[in-house]
Amino acid sequence: MIPGRSLLLWGLLLTSFTSVASVVMTGNRVIYPASSREVSVQLTNKDAFPNVIQAWVDQGDEASTPQTARAPFMLTPPMFRLAPHSGHTLRLRYTGAAAPTDRESLYWLNILQIPPSDPNQAKNQLQVVLKTCVKVLYRPANLKGNPAKMEDTTHIWLENQGQKRVLHLHNDSGYYLALSSLNLAGPGSKAQIASRTVAPFETLRVPVTLNRIEPGATMTWINDQGSVVTRPVASARQAD
Repeated sequence: MIPGRSLLLWGLLLTSFTSVASVVMTGNRVIYPASSREVSVQLTNKDAFPNVIQAWVDQGDEASTPQTARAPFMLTPPMFRLAPHSGHTLRLRYTGAAAPTDRESLYWLNILQIPPSDPNQAKNQLQVVLKTCVKVLYRPANLKGNPAKMEDTTHIWLENQGQKRVLHLHNDSGYYLALSSLNLAGPGSKAQIASRTVAPFETLRVPVTLNRIEPGATMTWINDQGSVVTRPVASARQAD
């Protein structure tokens, strides 16, 4: 492991980039079925040079380090050298801590990519360290809903709250909804809700200027395979 003092230095130099990281993971999230003994995570180094990889799982703390992270998972190996144009497999094992059985639990896999030092680099230049954060979804069996048909358990409606009109989007399933956008129209105005993660059985509330929801509202979301899916979404009721 990197010593604590070195970790502080890496933290000062670290930049969170997902799109530019040259060490990439197969898939856009990790699904961990509760019945599994362990799951594998495949990493690939697209660089022409080796990278040192350090990985850990946390509960959503952006400032976590391998020493401070708290999550019920064992990850092996936690640190290794990834050769140029090669792959490596991380093994993730759930340690058996108590978790809800009626819904998914969300954790985050942190992948720190440390490039080699350049002997020709000026001493006062910073070395950029890249960190990618990926969702880890611990998934019990027999949850309400279907992760491939989230539109069936997602409902929207409008309500008056004082002088405001508030759009409600309710995820009535045991799965996390990776909402990319919600597109709906009303008399004389339109509204588009940007991407959000909606937890199981959670209701998202957003102020809007609509008077009512017209037929044809659509929800775009990201499924387990990382594909973007657009489906009609049902309006549960209208505001008075």
